[in-house]
Amino acid sequence: MNFKNQIIILLFALTACQPALHYPSGSVNNKNLNSLMTLKVGTNLIYLQDFVTNPSEIDSITDSSMKLNCQIDRKQATAVLNLQRDMENFAEVKLWIKGVPYSIPCRKTDKIESVFTFNPQGKKYQRVQIAGQMNDWVATLSPDLKLNSKGLYEVTLVLSPGTYLYQMKLDGEQNHDANNPNKVDNGYGKFNSILEVAGHKDKFPTLYTSEFTNKNITLLAQNGAKNVYVFLQNYRLPDKFIKIENGKIIFEIPAEAQKLNRSYFRIWASNEFGVSNDVLIPMENGKVLTDSKEITRTDKQAQIMYFMLVDRFNDGDKSNNHPMNRADVNHKVDYWGGDLTGLQQKIDDGYFENLGVNTLWVSPLSQNPTEPYGYYAPMKTKFSGYHGYWPVSSSKVDFRFGSNTEFKSMVDDAHKRKLNILLDYVAHHVHVDHPFYKLHPEFTSPLYLPDGTMNTERWNDYRLTTWFDTFLPTIDFSKPKVVDMMTDSAMFWIKEFKIDGFRHDACKHIPEQFWRELTLKIKKYNQGTNLYQIGETYGSPELISSFLTSGMLDGQFDFNVFDIANTTFAGVGGSDLQQVNTILNSSLYLYGSHNLMGNISGNHDKPRFMAYASGDLKFGEDSKAAAWQRSIGITDSTAYNKLFLMQTFNMTIPGIPVIYYGDEIGLTGANDPDSRRMMKFEGLNNRESSLKKKVSLLAHLRRNNPVLIYGDFMTLENKKDSWVYARKYFDRNAIVFLNNSGKFKAFKMVLPAELNTENLKSTFNTKFSVTGRTVNIQLPAYSAEILL
Repeated sequence: MNFKNQIIILLFALTACQPALHYPSGSVNNKNLNSLMTLKVGTNLIYLQDFVTNPSEIDSITDSSMKLNCQIDRKQATAVLNLQRDMENFAEVKLWIKGVPYSIPCRKTDKIESVFTFNPQGKKYQRVQIAGQMNDWVATLSPDLKLNSKGLYEVTLVLSPGTYLYQMKLDGEQNHDANNPNKVDNGYGKFNSILEVAGHKDKFPTLYTSEFTNKNITLLAQNGAKNVYVFLQNYRLPDKFIKIENGKIIFEIPAEAQKLNRSYFRIWASNEFGVSNDVLIPMENGKVLTDSKEITRTDKQAQIMYFMLVDRFNDGDKSNNHPMNRADVNHKVDYWGGDLTGLQQKIDDGYFENLGVNTLWVSPLSQNPTEPYGYYAPMKTKFSGYHGYWPVSSSKVDFRFGSNTEFKSMVDDAHKRKLNILLDYVAHHVHVDHPFYKLHPEFTSPLYLPDGTMNTERWNDYRLTTWFDTFLPTIDFSKPKVVDMMTDSAMFWIKEFKIDGFRHDACKHIPEQFWRELTLKIKKYNQGTNLYQIGETYGSPELISSFLTSGMLDGQFDFNVFDIANTTFAGVGGSDLQQVNTILNSSLYLYGSHNLMGNISGNHDKPRFMAYASGDLKFGEDSKAAAWQRSIGITDSTAYNKLFLMQTFNMTIPGIPVIYYGDEIGLTGANDPDSRRMMKFEGLNNRESSLKKKVSLLAHLRRNNPVLIYGDFMTLENKKDSWVYARKYFDRNAIVFLNNSGKFKAFKMVLPAELNTENLKSTFNTKFSVTGRTVNIQLPAYSAEILL
């Protein structure tokens, strides 16, 4: 027998030794990870197409708890799950197709009753209400506060433990809670107060990756793991694959994993108090992925996103510049010349590769009107459609940006450079000049409400029908024909240009049926695999999460984390790193410890970080007015260090880092339109160049180290002005030190036994020492270090 045959026999023997699930590894229903469902006590409706491509193939539905009383409505392709209070905290629902079970992981809600009180400070009110993230800012959705025997107004709210932004509404006047010192700037001259609802998550199980072989994987389990659920893609491993002993969970790798180029293990544990963090382990042909070279641009967790407004990024072809140059259009809201040629130039010269990003979010490209619309009275100006959000066509690239041919060529070139292209897509509305509206005005919602008032900017009380302005009709998605038409319009951009996914505008104003239909069409077109879709929703975490299922969106921008991190690292508003930690942990619990939420450095609808951090934009002032009335500069260069801290945070926590163009060099500006200045590539000063170099180092560090992509998150020390946390991925760990104070700070950390202290290296060349399990490191003011 020759050597080659011996190798083949040995490999066969190793494969044969692995236990098997005896399920088809390449099933179309196994290509996307079925999302975790959080079930409320009582009736829960699920849409079967979220979890299997063809619900008509489902033979039956069962659950591991035997207490959900699962019932299928085949005509509606839905199922009803009736959750009883005494059900375990975690359960698994199985959709059976031809003898194969496709699992849906389910978690029981953690909502509790919380009494909220308001001190009127001796004043009397006819009506006291609360409006905030707990009721999507619609005060009438929560009971009014009633005066109690202690002279306080109170109400009982049913909420999940976590943090919520809110305001008090006193006899119709709405503002922050004067009794609560914890608040953040809302960007409109007022503040939002912060409500914290305590729970007992400290008693939930906690899981960390520990070690692996080619046959099994070991996790560390703290706080007692009573029940363990291990899933390979959407197949749950039987209990015989799993062993729990001495604070460890050991499970065998099924033979099916070797048949898949990329697969994932997901693990949860539960006890009588609640459900653990989720653990995500990527596999490469049946082996644990440890080499970043095995990561491809289709691995969603590995994305680092960069967002640019095309008109304000790079003017590469001055021959297609068409500013309106009109007296009634202020220069700040006119076209400035950025185009696809300019974006192509930056792809070609390696700007994004050098920066370390691998996914480009491109602002809307659809043709916009040639005339200005809207009106801002204080400046007596109308607006051009330079931003791209007023489509008059659903299939043509705006001539001021380029052509369909140029966009197609740009996407092809980006793919050759291993860059993803996400298109910002506007589904909520069209412009009045769009043929869709001209031919079918009945396919849009009425501009006037039954009471005769105008249905514009009714963001919360009429969120699914409100018009954004009188020239932007809202599409009526209650009509199935309209849903089919508009999802086909979105699919055009995927089919024609081969883009890699979407950033979706104004998600909360679009009904779920649109997202479900679009995602189903993407899966069918893409042979069962979904493309990455991230949405924009301002609202409660519960509202945001309602769009996050395997049948709708992968992620949304986590504005709740951004809002508190932005003011904390900028050093305004009185918030601190302990509050950031609290809100981050709320997000990790709600959206998942390995979520695909976007962690932004800023965006085009908010003031620039640098404006607050330098003190040129005052915390609490009207940032919209400042954008027009003042010239915002950078008078305190410490702001660059603070922005570096913000970027370090975003690059090292779970989720998808998103760099808003210019935040790699420290562009400044008040709110829109001042936050949309032209990008700067040449003539950078020393501080701008230094920041760019550090951001690039951070991005490359994340891309080259799976621990920063897939590692489990743990806080080691959290104070008001400093934070030490770690990411752990088997024997690799990254330890992040943040000094958010204006003083030199010494850290002396005794690292837990779970973390590896050998061969640690500093990222930014800070001197440190390790003695046993104790790390000593000293950081200058407003600085960070990553030991890896």
